Amino acid sequence: MKILVTGAKGFVGRNLCSQLNNIKTGKAKCYGDLQIDEVFEYDLDSTMEQLDAWCSECDFVFNLAGVNRPQNPEEFMTGNFGFASTLLDTLKKHGNKAPVMLSSSAQASLTGRFGNSEYGRSKKAGEDLFLQYGEENGVKVLVYRFPNLYGKWCRPNYNSAIATFCNNIANELPITVNDPKVELEVLYIDDLVEEMIAALKGQEHHCEFEGLTVLPSAEGRYCYCPVTHKATLGEIVDLLHQFHDMPKTLMIPEIPADSFAKRLY
Repeated sequence: MKILVTGAKGFVGRNLCSQLNNIKTGKAKCYGDLQIDEVFEYDLDSTMEQLDAWCSECDFVFNLAGVNRPQNPEEFMTGNFGFASTLLDTLKKHGNKAPVMLSSSAQASLTGRFGNSEYGRSKKAGEDLFLQYGEENGVKVLVYRFPNLYGKWCRPNYNSAIATFCNNIANELPITVNDPKVELEVLYIDDLVEEMIAALKGQEHHCEFEGLTVLPSAEGRYCYCPVTHKATLGEIVDLLHQFHDMPKTLMIPEIPADSFAKRLY
């Protein structure tokens, strides 16, 4: 199997490609008979010629490319919707009906605090484009709306509060928490990668959305990762401070197996 990953050098792409290459080289042996022959890693430094060649060969596409922090809000639509159109047009050009996964965002719900999100509108436009592509071309399309992501290789001071907290607390820098009672739904990167590989094997989890609420459904148009956690900003910061102070306090906070605390640690 040949896999195309767009946005391969981003946070999710880097983690996913690492594990896909582990499977390819035989270092990860826990996925049964899943065989990966090539991992095509497309990013900003790749060429359109490479994209064209890889779209002609690939057996599965993870589209993780996107814009999170542009200089101008208009760039959201260009970066998130524009590239999606290019990718799908290139697949169609080659008659390649490989399954396509799209990374979207909870902001695409356009509800609640995301009701006027330019980023959310660009993600929703991308979702609609992919779903239409799937229907018109008989292609399996998997649209995931990610909540707040965290884990190794996540950039601080970019789009993850947890990464910023970790960086600042580890380096004795101040942090800002406007409301410690604000609750986040968070998804650990290793859990997400496991779901992506399940999708590769045809074992993805389907759902519908009611606003931001996931409604599991085998016939759902969307997909989701079933392993997420909810924690307030205050709880997250308190745990990080406890982890940081362990060498001085010699106290180990509760870190139950399979818990948010374990993942955060």
